[in-house]
Amino acid sequence: MIKSKMLGFICVMLVLFLLLAACSGEKTPTSTSSGEKSPAPASTQAAETKKPDAEVQIDPYRLPEPVEFTTFKHVGADAKLPSGDTVEDNQYSRYLKEKSNISVKILWYASGNDFEQKSKLSIGSGDIPDVMIVDEQTFRTLARAGQLEDLTEVFEKYQAPLTKELYASTNNKAIEKATIDGKLLAIPNISVQADSVSMLFVRQDWLDKLQLEGPKTLADVEKIAKAFVDNKMGGDNTIGLTADGLDVLQKAGRHNLKGLYATFRAYPGNWIKDAGGNIVYGSIQPETKQALGKIREMYETGLIDKEFALRKDTDQTVISGKAGMFFGPWWSGGVVRDTYANDPNAVFKVYMLEDEKGQINNLQVPVSQKFIVVKKGFKHPEAAVVYANNYIRAERKADPDATKLDTTISTEFWPIGNGTFDYADAVERKSNILADALAGRVDAGTLAPEMKILYDFAKADEAAPRADLAGWGKFWGYTEPAEMLKLPMNSLFNEFTITTKTMDRKWANLKKLEDEMFFAIVMGNKPLDDFDKFVADWKSQGGDEITKEINDEMK
Repeated sequence: MIKSKMLGFICVMLVLFLLLAACSGEKTPTSTSSGEKSPAPASTQAAETKKPDAEVQIDPYRLPEPVEFTTFKHVGADAKLPSGDTVEDNQYSRYLKEKSNISVKILWYASGNDFEQKSKLSIGSGDIPDVMIVDEQTFRTLARAGQLEDLTEVFEKYQAPLTKELYASTNNKAIEKATIDGKLLAIPNISVQADSVSMLFVRQDWLDKLQLEGPKTLADVEKIAKAFVDNKMGGDNTIGLTADGLDVLQKAGRHNLKGLYATFRAYPGNWIKDAGGNIVYGSIQPETKQALGKIREMYETGLIDKEFALRKDTDQTVISGKAGMFFGPWWSGGVVRDTYANDPNAVFKVYMLEDEKGQINNLQVPVSQKFIVVKKGFKHPEAAVVYANNYIRAERKADPDATKLDTTISTEFWPIGNGTFDYADAVERKSNILADALAGRVDAGTLAPEMKILYDFAKADEAAPRADLAGWGKFWGYTEPAEMLKLPMNSLFNEFTITTKTMDRKWANLKKLEDEMFFAIVMGNKPLDDFDKFVADWKSQGGDEITKEINDEMK
């Protein structure tokens, strides 16, 4: 009787247990002989491990499945590869495939004008590859034709932290350059802005002998140039200030007078914004007339090289010890080094010139000039972002395996070509790192290989100044010249760096008109006031039409 009751109780409890389990919707796991829970059925396991999209981990450097895209590319006629390698299969393509799971099929490649003609033909007919790198003109043409994939979402999703950091250094200017109607239609390159700054290199030993202060203004430059020439500091044919032309380049060319024009806030050859926010041509502005007047005056009085228009190698006037001052970029140490080799007593110092308001002015290089674009409809646009991440990481030597790549092989053999992807303030950053290491604020043993090399050269120079001029030339640009880059500047960009329909037809004649007038004025063959006639002619011969096209385009 007792057994019967007990059996009934057990049966009731078992039924209740099963009912509760069924109501809860859960399955009771079984146990293995070791006491561990046995695996759930496959369907249950998948449900448990599946994560919402927001939680899926994305590797910005590697796609989960192999992806191939097509491209065509430019390869320099003199570019060489090791035996056995090809344009499609080389150290860069193999590195990319290993790191990213991306393969690139090169449809064709060419050099120089052949590439230009063939690419224009392909693009004009709409026959474009999946991914390619193009200039700004081509980028905007493709965007206007609706041929580019919107990369807004995939870029946000796949960009690597290092990539994001580089773009942040441009204050978002690079991304803005590649964004049209709110859509990111390209992955833009990033140009180093230090290359735009024109600084003045001066023979400090000559200043010291003449007991003169270094220059701050253009008036100071005139005074110093006159003293150098009058006292024949470089011999009978001393040159106060060198020059090699009258254009203003976005990149600061050596001997280019960009730094002189900047003291007048003059930017000939460039499209700038006026006070009303309209885009105007710098060459026809009153400030340019003032600058030309001063250049003319300095040329006439022998302060600027009288033979600048005929010289083939202006560097030699400095290296030989004839010239006392020249404008140039931060990386002009090679000319200074060669001067020191000829004259161990020579000393150069670097200065920046201010305008009449005490400001340093600078026309910056375009933040982006090359654009990685993706053909509209390509199934894996994220591949372009992952490609860019890997290229950037390799170029920055942020991946240890990238240091094994042979640097003697041109980076143009990367599958879709090379382009500058660096911090906009790369030179200033390296200068700060070097200064901190030399001051002991940073352990030199922790420096990246490139910085460690510069540090070693700098330390060797501290022990024996100028004993190794080759080593000195490598690190010096990151010291005194780079410090000039950190000064407060009134900076602006060339607002329009492509062409319009009317420019294609009329620009060559307008540029010829400009060049002839500028040289005639500076050489004294025409009066300065003829500048006003040039402006009227420029406007009537297509300039006004082009200006309107540009303002319409930018709006």
